[in-house]
Amino acid sequence: MSWVPQPAQHVAALYCYPGDPPAVYKACVEYSQGIGQQVNNQNALQSIQARINDAVNQIYAISALINSLNQQITAQKALIAQTQATIDDINREIRFGDAAVTRLVAHISVRDELLNQRLRFIDGHGAVNYVELILTSNNFNAMMNRMIAAQQVAASDRKMLDGLAQERADVVVANSALDVKRAEVTALMMQQKATQAEMEKNLATQAAALAYAKQLELQLADQQAKLKAERAAIDAQVAQLALQYQAAAQKAGGGSGVFEWPLPACGAGCMSQRFGCSYVPLGYDDYGCPWPHKIHTGIDIAGPYGSQVVAADTGVAQLYPGSIGYGNLLVMVHGNGYSTYYAHLSGYAPGLSSGQVVARGTTIAFEGSTGWSTGPHLHFEIRINGAWKDPCLWLGC
Repeated sequence: MSWVPQPAQHVAALYCYPGDPPAVYKACVEYSQGIGQQVNNQNALQSIQARINDAVNQIYAISALINSLNQQITAQKALIAQTQATIDDINREIRFGDAAVTRLVAHISVRDELLNQRLRFIDGHGAVNYVELILTSNNFNAMMNRMIAAQQVAASDRKMLDGLAQERADVVVANSALDVKRAEVTALMMQQKATQAEMEKNLATQAAALAYAKQLELQLADQQAKLKAERAAIDAQVAQLALQYQAAAQKAGGGSGVFEWPLPACGAGCMSQRFGCSYVPLGYDDYGCPWPHKIHTGIDIAGPYGSQVVAADTGVAQLYPGSIGYGNLLVMVHGNGYSTYYAHLSGYAPGLSSGQVVARGTTIAFEGSTGWSTGPHLHFEIRINGAWKDPCLWLGC
């Protein structure tokens, strides 16, 4: 199927041409769908700087903007690569087509010269005189041979004329097809230029956002120190509670190393953040993650606000309402060194108290957005002897 440039449709920050080669149009649409309804990123950065007074909220808003920019830039790079590959393919087809046309034109030139020679011969000797052929023939066979030869010469002339007409028509068609492909390359290059310009703007905004985030982090040094001190105190207390509750937790059936998904209403598809180095602006920075990344010590599950949170394994509960970073936090001690953390909770299950043994799968709290949080989600951690581990190793996510 030949490609013909179509009217442009403005999708998000990019023009997607419905008539583009399928691979390019697909990459463009995926880019647009991936970033959703874009806001102007530069305006968003200025809005964050101007309107959000709380430094903690500012840095989380900057973090969300940077994550969005990263996704956009990744999609734009993929689209640019796909478009360039298509341009290269079409240019290769054009080169092959030009070579084929050149060969065809050369062949026509040779045939033209043969035809011209034939016409010059006819012009010099006149047309075939069939009466003369008969009168000058020695016998009937010679006469027939001369007449057949003359007819063959005439047929050859007609065939040469017809062939040249067809070959000239083929050249016109081939050149038209090449013109379409050249127009396709021109349109794709314009789209490529627009995508590159959008990406350059996003890269500039990303650099400005990263610089501003670093500036905010310097301002947040005191709050960061308080956060770490509080978390260290909680971790130390949990270590003591693990020893205290070890027997009770194991007796109740905990500490088996088998965990269930802590947010039944929303499965693995609701994960908004995995474990590991990520752009978490306020967290632990001594885990070897390159700046500006920090270690995200668990997984985030973004279910509907107020969703029931269940105990991933049987254990003893310990409540920490109103902590600095985690917000409303609940820790479960399971025995055999295992513990789980449930953070940013909107509240705890009615009647639940610290020191209470809770069976696996029992509702212990409700999802919220307390503490340093950008929106409703459950932050869930699995620890072994106080060390962070990737919950997906146990949950299979």
